Amino acid sequence: MQLSFLGQTYTASFPDLEVTGVHRMGTFRGQTYAIKQFHVANCPQPVEELSFMGRRYKR
Repeated sequence: MQLSFLGQTYTASFPDLEVTGVHRMGTFRGQTYAIKQFHVANCPQPVEELSFMGRRYKR
């Protein structure tokens, strides 16, 4: 998915979610709902090249 922010375009990436099952039930304002636990796959962050006061570094 192509997005843009302040004139810069970038590609959004969404991590895979894995639902491990329903562990508990909850109630909120009279409505019952299932409390699910999600596991997010390890998503490496892209390396950014930045500069500060003329020095370049990677984050």
